[in-house]
Amino acid sequence: MIRLTSAASNATPGTLTSEALTACRDWARRFGADTPRHLRYASLAPWVHPDLLPERQTLLSNIYVFYRVYDDFNDAYDTDFATSRALANAMIGILDDRDPTSGATAVRMFHDLWRQHRESAPATFLTRTAAHWRGYFATQTHYLAMRKPDFPWNLEDYLALRLDNGGLHLSISQGELANARYIPTHVYRLSALTAMRRMASYCVILTNDLYSAMRDAKNDDHRNPVAQHMKHARVSRQEAEEFVRRLLFDYTDRLHRHVAHLEHECDLLELDPEDRALARIGAQNCINHAAGYEAWAARNEAVMDTLEVRPDVAPRAV
Repeated sequence: MIRLTSAASNATPGTLTSEALTACRDWARRFGADTPRHLRYASLAPWVHPDLLPERQTLLSNIYVFYRVYDDFNDAYDTDFATSRALANAMIGILDDRDPTSGATAVRMFHDLWRQHRESAPATFLTRTAAHWRGYFATQTHYLAMRKPDFPWNLEDYLALRLDNGGLHLSISQGELANARYIPTHVYRLSALTAMRRMASYCVILTNDLYSAMRDAKNDDHRNPVAQHMKHARVSRQEAEEFVRRLLFDYTDRLHRHVAHLEHECDLLELDPEDRALARIGAQNCINHAAGYEAWAARNEAVMDTLEVRPDVAPRAV
């Protein structure tokens, strides 16, 4: 088992009430997604959103269950491009206010999730998160293409792709959905805050890949930086894992140090106290996500080495 020992592993989760978890389980059962693996991902919500409000606990838990259902489908090595693309386009259609024409499980789940979003959040946030959802859906076939041996590889391009494909733009932004502190666009786009979201995303990606590399090796799946570093640097698995671990710890340190840059940028832009407070909340959302995922993964990822792909997640008629 890979042990991650950065300071982030000391994170403490927020609350996920039994009532919220029961409601999430009932919601997942409607779609046949109430398996132990799928529901385990509901437990991620209070780790990455420790300030999760009671009234948002069920919605955020539902979101993470959906991620697992959809990601397992696209992680499966035999998923075909046409079906994956059709499924993604069906869900993008929901964001474009088109009624779903598919009965696929993932489409029905997302249709209901988007309804819950619209009932819970203001228009500005919905516009932004809709763009993040589109990016998440639209890049799944890129990840499928990476299984081809001749797919061009470098770490920078891989991390950039995974911002969308891994749902990191999306999930960090959903910190606002969790705590109902919505960040206006002129604050959200602060350069220091943008950099912090990127660094936090890289922390989550690298943590995930260190754990999933163990499962990928069993399936001869090279879609992670451990396998790629072994191949291109011609090093052992242990050396490759240590390389990725050093990257993770470096991004973690840089993330925390970047708070000072954010404060300086707020000074330069003469932000008022309210905007400065929202900028700090945005920064904390980043730190919470990176630290919370690392701590949750240390307790859960090692026992989740088997994909669970529902046969009706994306039927070919989607």
